Amino acid sequence: MKRLLLMTLLLSATGMIVCAFASFATAAPPGKEIAVVDIPDKTILLRTTLLGRYIFVHDDAKMAKGEPCLYVYEYSEDQAGQPEVKAEKLVLSFHCVPVERPKANHIVLTYGMASADLVALREIQFAGGTEGHRVP
Repeated sequence: MKRLLLMTLLLSATGMIVCAFASFATAAPPGKEIAVVDIPDKTILLRTTLLGRYIFVHDDAKMAKGEPCLYVYEYSEDQAGQPEVKAEKLVLSFHCVPVERPKANHIVLTYGMASADLVALREIQFAGGTEGHRVP
């Protein structure tokens, strides 16, 4: 019974990939990937709980230097209603582990079970990218 429950939860978490989608992908500067992501259920990323709309940014130049390269910001908009990254809205950042993947047509979020009722974000792959960004 526990095994069936665990498998059901795992499949539900995998299904969240469809629910947690990029509602906006912007033309990012060279070497950066940016996406607006809706996270409909409480999700752990490292030690932070996410719920709602966020802007995810990956910076290749910072990754090459060994610095934190994946940034998660609370969603905000400029006066024209376009997503805007603001330093004061930074939720967390970390140095990802790059993983080669087939090209993604849309953002792909890979989840794992953190507990019986909570999922953890394990990897992010941006639309059009061939590299996943694994959470350390």
